[in-house]
Amino acid sequence: MRSSAAHEERSRIKLRQLALEQAHEEEVLHTKLQHAQTMFGLKANLMRDLVDALIVQRVDAVQQSFEQVLTLYADQCRHYLSQQERYADAEIKATDPLERANLRARLTEIDLNLGNIRTDAASLYREMTKVVLMIGGGILLIPPQNRNALLLPRSA
Repeated sequence: MRSSAAHEERSRIKLRQLALEQAHEEEVLHTKLQHAQTMFGLKANLMRDLVDALIVQRVDAVQQSFEQVLTLYADQCRHYLSQQERYADAEIKATDPLERANLRARLTEIDLNLGNIRTDAASLYREMTKVVLMIGGGILLIPPQNRNALLLPRSA
């Protein structure tokens, strides 16, 4: 009987040892799982931030490019406007009918070029705004001097 009591005691100790080992293994696995979840969360946040940064940079780059193109159009408009003013003054001062006719023809050509530039710029502005909005940006903010030269509406 004594031997069976000792055997029982050894079995209980062995069971207790196995239970402790199992509990320890459970804790280790739980800790590993928590670590893996934390690392996954950190990596997911990093990727989300990277993607967000790339999108923001892309939107900024596209907006800057569009603004530069519209600035070129506005510069052309200002050039034609200064020529228009110069030729208009010259037409007023001209006394020779042939010279006046030549100046008027040049003014008409300038008006046509100016109108074409403004029409193209307005169309381009609408399309650019659509593109920027599609990729996650906002309404293009054109400097007032360019907006005025191109005759773009304020709410366009």
